[in-house]
Amino acid sequence: MTGENSHDAKPRRASSRTASLRSERLTFWLAVIQLVCAFVFLFDLIDEFPDPRYWRNISPSGMVHLITELTIMGLLLLGVAMARRSHLDLVSQRDGLERNLRSLREDFDGILTTHFQTWDLTPAQRDIALLCLRGLRIKDIASLRKCAEGTVKAHMSAVFRAAGVRTRGEFVGLFMEEFLDHGSTFGG
Repeated sequence: MTGENSHDAKPRRASSRTASLRSERLTFWLAVIQLVCAFVFLFDLIDEFPDPRYWRNISPSGMVHLITELTIMGLLLLGVAMARRSHLDLVSQRDGLERNLRSLREDFDGILTTHFQTWDLTPAQRDIALLCLRGLRIKDIASLRKCAEGTVKAHMSAVFRAAGVRTRGEFVGLFMEEFLDHGSTFGG
């Protein structure tokens, strides 16, 4: 992976949030449009049938028209209620997902911190371990930290030795295994 790819997760999260907000806005505007249409039908009914006392004397075709417009208005109001419910469900779902994501990040940060403290890593080794977990290449890590590739390799070797692994894959696997086990413990 390149340094550019290490930042791919942020745009994905942003686009997911954007899609969620777009869905919320869509359901909101759907409800607004339906509400406007219901009011148009209401004003049309008031214009055509201004006095409900005379509705009993309406012709059969007028009664069909009245019932049709009342039905349509009722269905539009039902649609408004359903769109509102959908909007609230989307907001609630998004908020729940954001809480879960925050919790998972905190759990993962806790796992990292615990291991890094247990292994007694230096701040430089911690930084390099994190960049390694993000999938950056040695060259990219050296560039980000403004140090030689040999320095990065030396720190990575020290980190791997402290973790009891030999390769980057084993190092990543160590965290993934623990994180997945940790998640299954809590039903996540």
